[in-house]
Amino acid sequence: MHFTYEGRDETIDDPKKRYKTEFYYYVLDTVTTSLDERFNQLKSLCDYFDFLYDIGELKNAPPDSLDTKCRNLAAILQDNESSDIDALELREELKVLSTLLKPGIGPKETLKFIGRHSFCPNDNIALRILLTLPVAVASGERSFLKLKLIKTYLRSTTS
Repeated sequence: MHFTYEGRDETIDDPKKRYKTEFYYYVLDTVTTSLDERFNQLKSLCDYFDFLYDIGELKNAPPDSLDTKCRNLAAILQDNESSDIDALELREELKVLSTLLKPGIGPKETLKFIGRHSFCPNDNIALRILLTLPVAVASGERSFLKLKLIKTYLRSTTS
């Protein structure tokens, strides 16, 4: 059988098949597309922030690499003419912190270390970024909560 654009669509008489084709597959396609899009966005954000997750490892990184990552992060966090961070200051802070921290220490331990050694939060760019990183996950959690609400509604209305 050949597919033609001029051909008529078959009408579906069976309610189960109709439900599957018109609703279930549509919702499934929308959910998978949305999840793919969100994970791609998360991956692109992780590409900019990933070097902050192990600051102790930065002492082994080439200086040009750290400079490039800091500039990219500053460009992402820039809004028109105002910038949240200064790339050169961030680079210098990370160099100092990397000499003080052991490799393999995560963001939570880094925050504890910064807190114990009384770094000033207003002047410490790395601290401000580390404190705001967990906020990025809230949108994903919100989406799954909405999906759960929709599923609950659909289950209660299905007879």
